[in-house]
Formats: sequence, structure tokens, C-alpha cells
Amino acid sequence: MHFKKMKSLLCLPAIALCATLSMGSASAHDANISRNIPASDTSVASIGMISSNEQVAIGLVRTTEEMVRAREELAARKEAIEAAKIAEEQAAIQAANPYTPNYQRIVAYSPAHTANQSITANGIDLGKFKITFYCACEQCSGGYGNNTATGTKCTEGRTIAVDPSVIPLGSEVFIEGFGSFVAEDTGGAIKQNKIDIYLSDHDRCYSLGVANANVYLMNK
Repeated sequence: MHFKKMKSLLCLPAIALCATLSMGSASAHDANISRNIPASDTSVASIGMISSNEQVAIGLVRTTEEMVRAREELAARKEAIEAAKIAEEQAAIQAANPYTPNYQRIVAYSPAHTANQSITANGIDLGKFKITFYCACEQCSGGYGNNTATGTKCTEGRTIAVDPSVIPLGSEVFIEGFGSFVAEDTGGAIKQNKIDIYLSDHDRCYSLGVANANVYLMNK
């Protein structure tokens, strides 16, 4: 019995020595791994490693380029989610504030024709336009009379002439101070941010003169 106890005690240093050598070997191996990883990737590579003594990884060792792509993809997903949320909120606002055109018979300036929530929720703000007025006479329309560029009949309170490169023909348009109209006509002098509102009375074309107003394109 005494001899067996002595034998067990003699084995302990050997076991400890083996453990020490094993740890030293693992540390040396880790050092070699660190030396072989580029300096820019060392911190990134270390993220995916645990228990280096046993060389066990919990995931793929990512390069810097892969990490950048992963971050970009995450940012893109977040942007898509945010865009969907904004679109949903916008749809809810539009549903709560529907746009109903009110084509007035007699065109006149009125502060009541303001860009309320129905207009801003359903329209696109095109900015300020120069507003002029015309009628079907030879002087205003050059002999074209009541016929519009789209084949309709000029109607006060509905017909306006626009530059089709800015406002597509057939579009519903809201002009602050004047109300709702339809882009039905064109004109040689109607270019860029200029709109000609049709009136049935030549004298009122002069009396209304020239105005500047915010314009909204209501066809979204």
C-alpha cells in the first residue's frame, strides 16, 4: 500500500509537465496563426474564435471586405424597412384625406384655395409657377379657338395650358389661389414653369394679369 501511494505521487509531476507542454504548444500555434493573419484582419478574425487552445471556431472567420458587405446589406435592409413604413404611413394619410377636384365655373383668385392636407398628401409640390390667362380669341389663341391640344373643348375652371415636359398632358393640377384644373392644352409661349389658365372672357384675362403660385401635380 505504501509503495502504491508513492507511485501515484511520482506520476503527478509528469502529468503536470505534459499539461504545461500542451499549453505551450497551443500558445505557439496561436502565435503562428496571428502572424499569418494580415494586420487589418487580425481583430476581425479574432471575433469568430473561442478556446484557441483547442482551435475551435464558433463561426466563419470573416475578412474585412466580407464584414463591409455584411454591414452594407444590413443598412440596405434597414432602409427598405424604413421606406416601407413611410409608404404605409403616407397611404394612411391619403386614405384619411382623399383628393376631390373642384372644378369651379368662374376662375378668380381666392385665399380659400390653399394647399391643405388633402393636397399635400396626394400631390407633388412642383414649386412656384408664373400664372397667366388666355381665352379663345385670335389674340390669345392664334386662331385655334376652343380646341385644345388634347382634343377637348376649352372650359373655364378646368382647362390650363402647360409645358408637357414639366406637366404631362391629362394631369390633374392644383394651383394655390385658383383651385383645381386639368392640363389639356399647350402654347408656344408656355415653357418650363409657366401655366396659362383658360378664361371665357378676354377682358378678365387682362384684369387678372400675372400671378405667381405654388403648383401641385395631383397624379401620383
